[in-house]
Amino acid sequence: FMSLKTALREILQQEEELSEIVQLVGKDSLSEDQKAVLRTAQIIKDEFLQQNSFSEHDYNCPLYKTLGMMKCIVKFHESCLRVILEEKRADRKISMAMIENSFGKDILYELTQMKFKIPTQ
Repeated sequence: FMSLKTALREILQQEEELSEIVQLVGKDSLSEDQKAVLRTAQIIKDEFLQQNSFSEHDYNCPLYKTLGMMKCIVKFHESCLRVILEEKRADRKISMAMIENSFGKDILYELTQMKFKIPTQ
């Protein structure tokens, strides 16, 4: 639990540093791994941290579901970084947009829907 918590915190800290650059220069000036950090941080904020207290499934979340959600988000982030770095070493450029459009659509959809799933499913 603590290693996942630390990983999420590091992503959010990196996002905070990068947001200053984005405000000054724009998102296009970032490298692809930095764009992956921004996308993962957006998922953490919008899909993991944001709660709806009026929702039956979101006002209380068991620890095992929280751990599962954290694992999925960290794995998504690590996978994106791994693909970007491997392609960079092979002198092929892959963008975060390419990742999202190719294999990422289904994965991103599942990441955004995790909090709506009842833990027994």
